[in-house]
Amino acid sequence: MPPTRRLSSSLRLLLFLLMITVTGLVIVYRPTISDIKSSPYILPSTWQSMPIPIPPGIDELSPKEKALAIKQIHYAAKVETKFRPNPNWGGRDHGREDYKYYSENELRKLAVCMATDTCRQNQTSVIILGHIFNHFHIYEGYMGGEGIWTASLIETLSKWGYTILHARDDWIYMWYLYNQIPDMVKGIIAWRTGQFGTFEEQMKTGRRANGIPAWQFFVYNYFPDHYTSIVGDAWNMHSEFGYSQHQRSELISTHNLPRGILTRASALLADFTFIPYVVEPATIPPYIPASQRPNQVYILAKFVRYFYPGAQPAWEDRGIFLRAKEILEKEFPGFEFVVGCRDDRNAGQQEEVPMELPPGIRNLGQMDKVEFERQLANSRVMLGIGWPTLSPSPHVALSLGIPFISPFSMHGWSSLDDPETWASSQHHTLKTLTEPYVYHVLRGNETQFIDAIRKALSTPIEPFILPLMTRDHHEKQVNKWLNTDWKAKAAKILENRKNGKETENGNEIGEFTL
Repeated sequence: MPPTRRLSSSLRLLLFLLMITVTGLVIVYRPTISDIKSSPYILPSTWQSMPIPIPPGIDELSPKEKALAIKQIHYAAKVETKFRPNPNWGGRDHGREDYKYYSENELRKLAVCMATDTCRQNQTSVIILGHIFNHFHIYEGYMGGEGIWTASLIETLSKWGYTILHARDDWIYMWYLYNQIPDMVKGIIAWRTGQFGTFEEQMKTGRRANGIPAWQFFVYNYFPDHYTSIVGDAWNMHSEFGYSQHQRSELISTHNLPRGILTRASALLADFTFIPYVVEPATIPPYIPASQRPNQVYILAKFVRYFYPGAQPAWEDRGIFLRAKEILEKEFPGFEFVVGCRDDRNAGQQEEVPMELPPGIRNLGQMDKVEFERQLANSRVMLGIGWPTLSPSPHVALSLGIPFISPFSMHGWSSLDDPETWASSQHHTLKTLTEPYVYHVLRGNETQFIDAIRKALSTPIEPFILPLMTRDHHEKQVNKWLNTDWKAKAAKILENRKNGKETENGNEIGEFTL
């Protein structure tokens, strides 16, 4: 056979063998190729047809943010199918580990949005919630003052697209979260100690370079005037005004406050970080004009023990309510005191020391938030008896057009006309208000007690919200906190401190590592 023919046959054989080899490789590796084609990063449009529910809050976003959010929901939903927790995981049933599951799911969403370029504005900025009352609100529905504040903060941060991670009061887990994404964390809101460790154990120091920097930790307490940050005053975060004149400067005239409001007491220039909870105009329940409500006085007290000496009630003479009722029902038909409370002590304590409401008060029993507000909206006055202090409920009452009676006490040198000199008040924030919004009554004074109720029933008010508790002001304060250069501010404080110049308050301040 000629050489050219032998070469041609060899080439044909080589090509045939090559075709067989390629075909074999395709067959062998077809699953891998198929998998790649179905990857969301190659063909994300295939996800958009999946029937995934869209949360209603997304409709309130700008068109650009809404489009990103919808894409991201589809991406995240696809990922979540691969991260389904064991249904028998005891932590989820008992709440112990729920916060970890939630936070790690949020970290996955963060990774997905960065990989797919669908992150919303602010999504790569992270807030870690590590206060036990944050946890109680999120996982147990707690709606005390701290719970209401948590709800307001989460609503605002979520609306603006920030990533929120939950950490219970677990400082070990806060350290774990922080060290995964240190450059993304805007701040940690917590208390210095918790059931699982302390801040000091996880704080960045010269010997603990991977610790949490003190300037990124904000010590939260619903009640004001504590100074427990190692950095300084502004790292103490509160939901209400301070107790002292130092914490309250002059109200800014642009608020256009109604007549009768004192010109002291504002947290606008306070040295702590003031982030109020939001008090909204009444919608549910709707506002009921005073003329359509019965002559009902709602007593602010959720536990029977508030009427007993251990809670230091404003009127220890338990007969005062019946005497007042007998006087006032002659002037105001159908007049009555109502309360919604229960005995929260254990069975042994209840048997050993029985407690009952003072005569002249009708108990509506324990109520949820909705029923409480419905009953309150049907009242003409809210009466404080000394405890709880700084409750959100008087703010809610004012928003429903219901004046508040707030007991106070004085030092020997106090002046009746100067609330800043008083020894105590049930609601120090509302010392900013005078009649007909708030009636300040001296503890134990029966005459003032009855007169205040009489005046409040006779002088109806329109719904009112203290300007510093509005959504607008809340959002301004949150925005200010988020956009402050806390590291630079802390660096200046630290430099002064090292040079012997102290500008901050409290017994906990000290040196720290930036």
